[in-house]
Amino acid sequence: MSEILSRRGFLGLAAAGSVAMTASACGFTPTSSSSGASGSAGKTLVFRWWGGDSRNQAYQAALKIFTQKTGIAVTAQYSGYDGYFNKLNTEFAGGNPPDIFQMDTALVSTYAAKGVLIDLASYIPGTIQLDTLYSPLRTAGTVKGKNYGVASGSGYAPVLYDKTVLDKLKIAAPGDNWTWDDFATITGEISKAWGANKYGALDASNDDSGAFQPWLRQRGKDLYTADGVLGFDSTDLTEWFTFWAGLRKSGAISPATLLANAGEASGTHPLIAGQVAMTTGWGLAQMQPLTQHTLDLVVVPRGSNGKTGQALNGGVLLSVPTKSQNPTGAAKLIDFFLNDTDAIKAMGTQRGFPPSAKAKDILLPTLTASQKRDVNYGEYVAAQVTKDGLTAAPTAPPGYGDVKTALDAAAQGVAFGKLSIGAGVTQFFSAAKTALANAK
Repeated sequence: MSEILSRRGFLGLAAAGSVAMTASACGFTPTSSSSGASGSAGKTLVFRWWGGDSRNQAYQAALKIFTQKTGIAVTAQYSGYDGYFNKLNTEFAGGNPPDIFQMDTALVSTYAAKGVLIDLASYIPGTIQLDTLYSPLRTAGTVKGKNYGVASGSGYAPVLYDKTVLDKLKIAAPGDNWTWDDFATITGEISKAWGANKYGALDASNDDSGAFQPWLRQRGKDLYTADGVLGFDSTDLTEWFTFWAGLRKSGAISPATLLANAGEASGTHPLIAGQVAMTTGWGLAQMQPLTQHTLDLVVVPRGSNGKTGQALNGGVLLSVPTKSQNPTGAAKLIDFFLNDTDAIKAMGTQRGFPPSAKAKDILLPTLTASQKRDVNYGEYVAAQVTKDGLTAAPTAPPGYGDVKTALDAAAQGVAFGKLSIGAGVTQFFSAAKTALANAK
């Protein structure tokens, strides 16, 4: 799962560090993730999250402000993503989870099904004010009509491209109204003009949320239904694999071998290494610092009906266990992160682009050029989601991680030529349906 999430750095799901971190800060007590401290009462809270140095420092600054304003002291527990949920599961099993914790949007339904999360409805709107959030995000943590998590950031599905390369090749950058046919044309032109071992785009046939989901939503379908089953059929996946197979055969997209280095925002990523000119699943804030080239972004290609198919996600959620010793204090902390001006400034874009117009207006003057481009573009996409008139994407059901793995295995099997498209589709549906059934 950590690999899945690390590809979504800008979506607020980045596995930004792998070592437990500790630091001192006035107003709260930091501990390592191995600490047994949990449970609190009255004017104290235990708050657990995952993240790298930048996110940790932002949280520490915000928690200091929270304590100063409310008198509630916070014990902070933080680590990298690897092992985060294993530690959390141990605490849940022992009956001593933190009072509030950072939740992965893709896993909220799994924890809700276990009955270990509070339905936050009783705190909304009395303590937690959700009306400032972009409307699609107000139900980001909702499972079967109950709210088990509140969005603290947001994200969408962009295509990031190397503008320097396109300018050098004298190929016009894609516009916001481009289609999948345009994508095929442009990537082919780039590969042809760029030369040997250079490709128009990274193969995204295995990218569920960054490419396949918008493609499905443009067609009135989705990855999952509200009932937690697959929202598409074998005909859809066959068409999807066939589209990418055609691009692969023509040389417009990368060979499967390049996918090995596509999981992290680093110098080895094919976009940064100069092997592809486009990629899905990343924002400027993560990739621009890694290259001297100028990068830019555009929405995933639109469907023939003009819809983007985008689904704003809640990125990092904040959830409260049923055994929290201070659920009211936890609810106050959630609202603090959402609506307090000082908290918004302290957190910046560490959990995705701002989830509300209020947060955007507060942050814009403080952001770098790349961060501003990310944020402004995120607002454009939010407007497009409203314009599309599509329903919010259902929460990923229990078993999501295994379904993601099944899609990746089938897509790569086809890309490497080890499976025919038909065999890849059959393999996926067999594995995915079994994973969802076993997770219930």
